[in-house]
Amino acid sequence: MIINTQDYTKQTVFPLPIELPIKQAIDMKVMDLTLIDCSVDAHLTVREVAKIFEVHQEWPGVILKSDLLFLGMLSRNRCFEVLGKPYGLEVYSRKSILEFYDAMKHKFVVIDGHTSIQDAVKTALTREKNIIFDPVVVQVNEDCFCLVNIHDLLLAQCDVLENLYEEVHQLSIIDPLTQLNNRRGFFECAQPEVIQSQNNQNDLSALMIDIDNFKKVNDQNGHFVGDQVLCAVADEIQKTLRQTDLIGRYGGEEFIGLLPSTSIEAAQTIAERLLKAVENRIIKVNETEVSVTTSIGICHIADANGSLDLLLSQADQAMYWAKATGKNRVSRWTPEVSNSTAMDVIKHGLKIKSIQKNNTKKTEQITKIYDETIEGWSKAIEMRDKEMEGHSKRVVELTLELARKCGVNERDMDDIRRGALLHDIGKIAIPDPILFKPGKLNEEEWQIMRKHPVYALEFLSPISFLKKSIDIPFCHHEHWDGSGYPRGLKGEEIPLAARIFTLIDVWDALCSDRCYRSAWPINEVQEYIISQSGKMFDPRITNIFIQMIEEKLIIEPNNNARIIEHSTQLSPLL
Repeated sequence: MIINTQDYTKQTVFPLPIELPIKQAIDMKVMDLTLIDCSVDAHLTVREVAKIFEVHQEWPGVILKSDLLFLGMLSRNRCFEVLGKPYGLEVYSRKSILEFYDAMKHKFVVIDGHTSIQDAVKTALTREKNIIFDPVVVQVNEDCFCLVNIHDLLLAQCDVLENLYEEVHQLSIIDPLTQLNNRRGFFECAQPEVIQSQNNQNDLSALMIDIDNFKKVNDQNGHFVGDQVLCAVADEIQKTLRQTDLIGRYGGEEFIGLLPSTSIEAAQTIAERLLKAVENRIIKVNETEVSVTTSIGICHIADANGSLDLLLSQADQAMYWAKATGKNRVSRWTPEVSNSTAMDVIKHGLKIKSIQKNNTKKTEQITKIYDETIEGWSKAIEMRDKEMEGHSKRVVELTLELARKCGVNERDMDDIRRGALLHDIGKIAIPDPILFKPGKLNEEEWQIMRKHPVYALEFLSPISFLKKSIDIPFCHHEHWDGSGYPRGLKGEEIPLAARIFTLIDVWDALCSDRCYRSAWPINEVQEYIISQSGKMFDPRITNIFIQMIEEKLIIEPNNNARIIEHSTQLSPLL
């Protein structure tokens, strides 16, 4: 019986806290988290349980109970791993599943239903020799125990982190007091409007709005009243401007508006209407009544040569001119205003308003949480294949170094590092019999294996934080000559990060021991890399990598290729 299986829907409750308990996530129906009740009588024979597994293909294991007493858990993989060995079924078929379980000394982990999804994943991925706990036993209540696949836990963790990321992003672009865009949020929306205006040759005007004598309001009435004044002015701005206009709190008592398809004359009419609306509003806070005025500067995009920064700067100059000439008025920018403003700034020592940083600490926390999660996923992948231990760490280091030699900007390195760590994340969806088959895969099995980059895309693409890291997991099996998969991309159609990683991945694979062969000598690996230039690999990246080898920037001692120095800067890859 599957308990509360729910598809992820757009009705997700925001925000989902990182501490969201498993049981609460099921009750809230906010994600596709499946708990499976697969309890069996501990006194059934092994053969009887094997038949149950055949009927219930979705069961990842069985929970052993005697009456209501929980005795243990046996995973499907562990069960068939033993029974599939020579004489395994003959030896155990008539024994009880409890005797079989005791003989296996099968280890598992039990997690309380009130455990957070984040902590559940960390616990399941805890390394103990060569063990990864999959599936995980979840105690829903005193007598109810269910199983959850580690894959489902990872997907649920993705949902939680994605919601947390969206929450942090919203906090970073919305002013918490007025609920308008803050400066960052305003600029995110404003730049596309400027580009569209230039492309379509449409009008575009800007308003810079500042509350007159706001410091006096705070000093006389306190900051709580001052906050209510800010909210009231923001409300009048929203009422006066149109839905198509962009509005933001620029900082302190200063607001900003961007008016698409609006001439300077129309902008002046709107600004004067706003001026009157604010002046006529009485702001009541408890027993206090306050009224304020504003000074507004306006500028047209044609006077700013199509530059958003210059447009806002000139609207700001016009606003200061309105203040300098009496306040509670609208001033249109002209070159004369600019010159006068410059002189006024020097004369009166007007200072530029500082811009507050929004939620910097929380943004750093979410980044740390994501990176820890990615490290855990990478370990989980390696735990499935013992031969891959250390592979991710080696290829990450070499990929980053080669990327630098290719001229990749340092600000892109974190995205490349995350992509390299997760390059094989799609393999968690590949069935074990195919993934670990010791012999050659048949064509049908190859078709399934080749889907792992697509699975990686499906797994990672819902996570906004990782959207710049998907190129490597999705495209690292594409070849320069178009013979790769999954899309058969060719040449520079393949993202640069994936082209770099493909070479490093092959290099590390050939330099490492495998169950079916020993590691190749480094000179043979080098010859193979050169032979695949223009076929599997980008020729220019190949030349840079070979140059790194020849300059002894890379050596391969004891099956552990690594960088040994950082001395020569190679020609950048343009």
